[in-house]
Amino acid sequence: MLKKSLFAVCAGFLLFAAGCRTECVKQSATPPRLKMMLPEVVYAAPGIESNIYFDYVIDSATPWAYAFEVKCKRGTHGNKRWFWTPGKADAGKSFDLELRVFNDYGRVLTGKCKVVVAGDPADYKKKITLALLADSGTNSDYPRHLMKTMRRNGFVNYTPVGNHSGGGRPVVPGGLAHDGYGGFSWNCFLNRWYYLESDLPKTQTQAEREQFEAVGIKRNVRRGWEYMLRSPLVKIVNGKKTVDVPGWFKKINQGKAPDFILIQLGGNDMFSATENNLEARITKIMGNARKLIAVLRKHAPDAVIGITSSPLGCSQDGFGANYKCSQSHYQYSRNMQRYNRALDQMIREFKDAKLKLIPLHHVLDPQGSFLQRTYPVFARSSKKTVRDSNALHFSKEGGYQVGDAIYCWLRKQLEK
Repeated sequence: MLKKSLFAVCAGFLLFAAGCRTECVKQSATPPRLKMMLPEVVYAAPGIESNIYFDYVIDSATPWAYAFEVKCKRGTHGNKRWFWTPGKADAGKSFDLELRVFNDYGRVLTGKCKVVVAGDPADYKKKITLALLADSGTNSDYPRHLMKTMRRNGFVNYTPVGNHSGGGRPVVPGGLAHDGYGGFSWNCFLNRWYYLESDLPKTQTQAEREQFEAVGIKRNVRRGWEYMLRSPLVKIVNGKKTVDVPGWFKKINQGKAPDFILIQLGGNDMFSATENNLEARITKIMGNARKLIAVLRKHAPDAVIGITSSPLGCSQDGFGANYKCSQSHYQYSRNMQRYNRALDQMIREFKDAKLKLIPLHHVLDPQGSFLQRTYPVFARSSKKTVRDSNALHFSKEGGYQVGDAIYCWLRKQLEK
């Protein structure tokens, strides 16, 4: 009897052990291959610091688990970034940079890029007009920093054009102008239109309201937010929304196409995507992007159109502060990594020499370029600590980094 019991116990243990072993084998399956998101070109300019933050150039949920090694004739390899401020003697030159990624067992990934320093411009005094279609990233005031940097470096006739100077404030001659709107996406610039009661003639209010509502145009009664309610590219013709790029040019630039059109979008498009609908979301967004780019190109055949890659957001502290448990840094960064790859591919497919990618995702410090606040370490602690307090919005200093990156790219386009 004892032998049978012992046999049963041993058999049970072996089955349990076999079950554990099977489970372990499943968990240790080969993980997906690590991918590099190093841009082909890192744009630089004399007097401006350029950065590559390691966390943002590999698509890992645990970038801190890897070691990085930079090989380049210029710059400094720090703990979490490569950084360099070119001098005047570096203008017009380029340098190879190699980034190597290691785990405990050796090298797992290698990426290469060019660090390209802008040379002297063809004409410092030439008038340069630039229009910006963007989201709430403009609230960090990077368009103003870009304007000041351009003019401080000799581009005295740099002229930003747009419908407001930030927050819906009016444009003044010689001042800031752009079309950045909180919550906007590619689709918003193609379709967004709300109406106000004040827009409608008193004798036709009811009829007009019914017509608008019949075609899906919504009403909004919030006064003071008119600049956010509508795309500057959209007008209503016979009760239907129509993209009117010439009308936009007429409002912002006396009917002329700007020399440069910059687009900084993506975060609002991709924010709520999940693993289940990520590819369907990408297909829809890239369809909207192609449509907007095509209509801009039709009416601005000679403009340089630059589209920024999107930052991946800050630490989980920022996401928790804004969204509790409804969105994570992990999922958002996954979404934006996929968006940036799709954006790069779409731009290549256009085969348009004046349609260009502005690499932006690698220039921001993951825990320094976004808004922060001082918090107690925990509820009963008298100690304080600084944590990220905003998942997606740049701090003032982060805005400077964004403006600097766009400036370096723009300087390169203005070379002799």
